[in-house]
Amino acid sequence: MTRLTRTLVCVGAMLTCCGPVLGQTAQEVLQAAAERLHEEPKLRALMTIHGEGAEMFRSILPKGEGTVVLRRVESQGAEGEEVTSHWEGRVTGKSTTGTPNEPEPIDLDFVERPEAHRWIDHAKKKVYDMVPARAMSSRSTAYSASRMLLPSELMQTPAFKNEFEAEELALLDPAEVNGVSCDVVELTYPKVENARASATRPQQVKLFFGKEDHRLYRVERISGADMFKTVAVLEFSNWKADEAIGDKDFELPVPEGYQLEEAKPVMVRPTVTRPAEQTPRPAQTEQQRPQTPAEVRPSAPDFAMALASGEEVTLESLRGTTTVLYFWGTWCLECREYNPLMSKLAEEVEGQPVRVIAAAVRERDPGTARDLVAMRDYKFEVAPNAAGAAEAFHVTTFPTFVVIDPAGGLVGTEVFKRNTSSGPVIARVKDLISKASPEVKVSVPQRVTPPLPEEEDIP
Repeated sequence: MTRLTRTLVCVGAMLTCCGPVLGQTAQEVLQAAAERLHEEPKLRALMTIHGEGAEMFRSILPKGEGTVVLRRVESQGAEGEEVTSHWEGRVTGKSTTGTPNEPEPIDLDFVERPEAHRWIDHAKKKVYDMVPARAMSSRSTAYSASRMLLPSELMQTPAFKNEFEAEELALLDPAEVNGVSCDVVELTYPKVENARASATRPQQVKLFFGKEDHRLYRVERISGADMFKTVAVLEFSNWKADEAIGDKDFELPVPEGYQLEEAKPVMVRPTVTRPAEQTPRPAQTEQQRPQTPAEVRPSAPDFAMALASGEEVTLESLRGTTTVLYFWGTWCLECREYNPLMSKLAEEVEGQPVRVIAAAVRERDPGTARDLVAMRDYKFEVAPNAAGAAEAFHVTTFPTFVVIDPAGGLVGTEVFKRNTSSGPVIARVKDLISKASPEVKVSVPQRVTPPLPEEEDIP
């Protein structure tokens, strides 16, 4: 037997022996993890979070540890309907918030249910209980830090739904996490996220599943590239299927001396207008008075974008809240003047049903916008890659301000014009907020300076 023949025989034997392993796919690894998760509806684990990557950004990445408790809750609908299920999660522990004004770890206690998020903010001495669409308007750093600790990958129905829908799935070389041998699945998403299905995810994610038990032991959420690359790392240990987990594990009472802050959905019914001849006219009495019809606005275009916190924002998710979309970019010289002004506006409406979202566009690296907001401690929310939203609103000039009312109606748009000072622009934005929600308190001057004529706009 020649040396070449012996080599081919050895390689063939190895392939025959290891064929099932070499033939394993990323989808099969995810499927095995999904099946294991279905078998364990009540779980408890220890976890840590830290940042890796570019040294210049590590100080604004969270670092902490805690405990996570998960349970799957099933509910039976009406007779003949299928059983539905959802996941609930609780995180307790300590972590930095990733903001310069809070360099030390803070205590965290957070409960997530589909209908409400509840958490403690010790700095404000408040317990928040809010529907998800309103929670970010609290401007609570404890909320943002808590959500970073929650393994959202495990809280989907069906299991790993988002991961199976990734643009690319790859099975990498095995790795070891705290002594556990793991299969590594890499998920890649489009850099330009116009599709709603990919709007909540970082550009790239790596998931580490135990080879033996198929449980999740590490999550790497990757943003940016090269010298701007940052990685938020979640690691889990001591997984335990715990049948004793119950309602008490998800109760979060209000400590003595703390205030409960609640924000429930605001039900807004759009006004329907009809021609006068088609309008019913009941016989009027002395007690009846004609009512002034509410203003009917055109619906804002549907859009989707992801916040730095991981929350997916769509027109539907914003219903019940007045929203200010501030389209900007780190490359935009004029935006440097408006950034602190919009941050101040976000502080002014804190605790009210208003969200101020800085929608970054045309960033070579979306992580740059996120990191700048964290570094400057701006109070508004940030969507690092909002190209799809800008396209939906036909935004071509920066900065541009769009105000949406609680019913999803487009209240108005304020477009930057040269030779216009920022004061009147911000005043007009506040005026639009007041029109959208008269109950919101903003310091709007009695007389608002009208915008310059269109012909004076210089592109």
